[in-house]
Amino acid sequence: MTQQKMHMFSTETALRKFQINTQSDTIYVNLNYLAELSEYFHILRTGFYSEMTAEKVNLNDVFAEDLVVFLSYVCPDGFEFDRTINQHNITPLVYFSDRLVFPWVKREVHKYLNSEAFQNEIYDTELLVQLCYLLHSQNYSEIDVVFKKIALIDNPLVVDRLVQEITDSDVQSFFTKKILQYRPYTEKPRPQMFFDWDHTPYSAYV
Repeated sequence: MTQQKMHMFSTETALRKFQINTQSDTIYVNLNYLAELSEYFHILRTGFYSEMTAEKVNLNDVFAEDLVVFLSYVCPDGFEFDRTINQHNITPLVYFSDRLVFPWVKREVHKYLNSEAFQNEIYDTELLVQLCYLLHSQNYSEIDVVFKKIALIDNPLVVDRLVQEITDSDVQSFFTKKILQYRPYTEKPRPQMFFDWDHTPYSAYV
């Protein structure tokens, strides 16, 4: 995410007047526009809530940078959209599409996860495990494609360590089972052994 995007959303304009206070900064959005796309913002816009009267809402448990990544996907910039999904924005898209109720973004995420673009993109291992955990916690359907991608990582020891760090034992067990299900089986060569069927000492042949 560029500083230009942060500056754009942290500056109030004639259209972007609704204020969102985050843990790290304040940003401004066009509430009327977002109300057309999100049930969460639609309720803020049409309901009788203090947030509507004050023209602001507090999201003190999120960082402005992450929210701006999400808004950069949802909102136009210079009358144009950038609807690219990749490892740089996938986590905010998954998280905020669920929390702020953007069902169409969830559908786009689902399409991406089942695309060749996701299959071919090289992900950081830790990010991939975090993504899988987030998808699982939000009950995304058909996330086996993510488990398959994790299972194919060249360094399984790193994957196993990251899975062991999951605090929920049930989730940890489930992840381990799914990853092992898709991990390629590598047969170790058997050690060579010399058999002497008539019990003649091997030294006698040397």
